[in-house]
Amino acid sequence: MPYRNFGAYKMDEISLKSHLAMRVSEFGARWNSIESDIYAKHKEEDEALRQTYPGDEYHYVAGTDWFEIFGERIEPLFDHYCTDKRRVYGGKGPRSFGFPSKFNGVENPTETLVEIKTKTRAEVLVKTQTRFQDEYLFVFLKKTGEWKIDSYKSRRYGGEVWDSRIL
Repeated sequence: MPYRNFGAYKMDEISLKSHLAMRVSEFGARWNSIESDIYAKHKEEDEALRQTYPGDEYHYVAGTDWFEIFGERIEPLFDHYCTDKRRVYGGKGPRSFGFPSKFNGVENPTETLVEIKTKTRAEVLVKTQTRFQDEYLFVFLKKTGEWKIDSYKSRRYGGEVWDSRIL
């Protein structure tokens, strides 16, 4: 392979790595923003209901279906950033939200490493400066010419074992 072609290949790899790191950052930041907003509104409504309906009455009052709203708001993220595989848990019908948000610290990582594993698989490691020193490992798959997040794992305190997480 002539040198100039090798240089072009390296530039493509550098651009791809930058693209994948940016997709993780965008996805995580948008998810966190939505989740933080939903959590704050849920908490506000919950406090108002507890004041209005003290004691046992509170448990019988139907509040807003925040899971439905959360699902509606994150659905476009899955369509844009994630593979379309069937997700038995999570996915466009989330069963939880909270504080801190799912991808806490992704917006301001201390380090982001991208490794191209094969022509159709890559991994993006994000190290954060959160209280728990969260680390995330996003697995990308290239399908129909587009790189999308297929799954992710996390660990804390620089542990050696990755925990598979529900996306």
